[in-house]
Amino acid sequence: MKDSLIVKTAQENNTSNKFTMSAKRDLKFENKRLLLIVSILIGLIGLGFLFAQAYSYINQTKLAQQTKRVGEAVPVTVATAKVATLPLEIRNIGNVEAYSIVNVIAQVGGQLTDVYFKQGQYVKRGDLLFQIDPRPYEAQLAQAEANVARDKSQINSALANLDKDKASVRQAQANLEKDLASQKYADVEVQRYFNLVKEGAVSHEQSDQMKTNSETAKATVNSDNALVENAKAIIDSDLAAVLTARANLKADQAAADNLRIQLGFTKIISPVNGITGALNVYQGNVVRANDTTALVAINQIQPIYVTCSVPEIYLPAVRASIDEGTIKVSARVGGDKKDTVSGGTLTFIDNNVDKTTGTIRLRATFPNDNKLLWPGEFTDVIITLPGAKPQIVIPTSAVVNDQQGQSVFVVRSDNTVDLITVMVDRTHGDNSIVSEGLKEGDIVVIDGQLKLLPGSLVSITQSPAEIKN
Repeated sequence: MKDSLIVKTAQENNTSNKFTMSAKRDLKFENKRLLLIVSILIGLIGLGFLFAQAYSYINQTKLAQQTKRVGEAVPVTVATAKVATLPLEIRNIGNVEAYSIVNVIAQVGGQLTDVYFKQGQYVKRGDLLFQIDPRPYEAQLAQAEANVARDKSQINSALANLDKDKASVRQAQANLEKDLASQKYADVEVQRYFNLVKEGAVSHEQSDQMKTNSETAKATVNSDNALVENAKAIIDSDLAAVLTARANLKADQAAADNLRIQLGFTKIISPVNGITGALNVYQGNVVRANDTTALVAINQIQPIYVTCSVPEIYLPAVRASIDEGTIKVSARVGGDKKDTVSGGTLTFIDNNVDKTTGTIRLRATFPNDNKLLWPGEFTDVIITLPGAKPQIVIPTSAVVNDQQGQSVFVVRSDNTVDLITVMVDRTHGDNSIVSEGLKEGDIVVIDGQLKLLPGSLVSITQSPAEIKN
């Protein structure tokens, strides 16, 4: 029994191995067939392309030969290569920036009672933007002005007291002078009666009376001196009162001026001409003085900045043109960059070259009278510099781009054309500078090249066009 099972298992294994080997052979055959089909398809495509190219070349050659044979010339428009100096144009992507950005912040606190503009509205310098409730500041100002009036009254009162006490001093000094005169007279009488007593003309009692009168006069003079000194002290006190009243007036006047300024801050006006942004605080809210959140931001767009970066190799030419006043800056904006804004003035060159990109940042200022430039948008910036030297110039339409590079058809003296390989240095407007391949006076085809081959006969339908600088 066991032997029969082993034989059966071996037979099944042999059958399975044969099945696997057969499947592998079929898969290998399918792969080879697919590879063959792909190779055939690629070969057919290549042959078709070569056949099309050969057919086109043969047809064009036959056309040129037939044209030349039957004397039919291809009509073309030509221009003459000339020596000229074309401006150098530096083109790059730029970014429009606001000339200034003003964040409007309340300088006093209170309830925002009115907003006098719409979001996104163009406002002028001096336009009223917001109104903060002025009543608390008006009440404080009225109190301060009352204090000023009181101080002025106190000054007037102190000055009146000063004038009165000065009169008292003058009266006391007059009394003193009178009593001094009386004292001098009494002293003279004392001496006279003393001599008369010696002569026996008067009694001692009369002489003693004169002495008493003299002593009384001296006491009166001393009293008058005390009154004068007291009156002078009162004057000093009056002067101090006047100075104090004047100091109080200055302090209260300063407080009133400060409150008047704060009352003025309740009306918030625009400091610049510009476009308002979105409101951050709406009417009815309470604002705080010098809050970190601006009520609104205003972008000044007339004038406006356009910044861009140019390769550092142009830096010497840019700086020289700025010194000579010959540099021109324009920008193209719009959905398809069709609108050109000219009149830009290069006003800023960064103080260092970006080492990572090898470029330097420039900024131009535009009047932006038509408001085409808008902060944040990208624009094509064109910086125009004067050309360095005269070079061969032809219309850009004369240049043919092919697999070999750039070429032009040159008309020979027998009205046939040659295809000449050229080296185009740069372009400006509708013209190109050719550094290799042409010389001054060469006549080049600017229209009709699609019908031409080397050696084709041409007829000039237009006299050589002038190259415009």
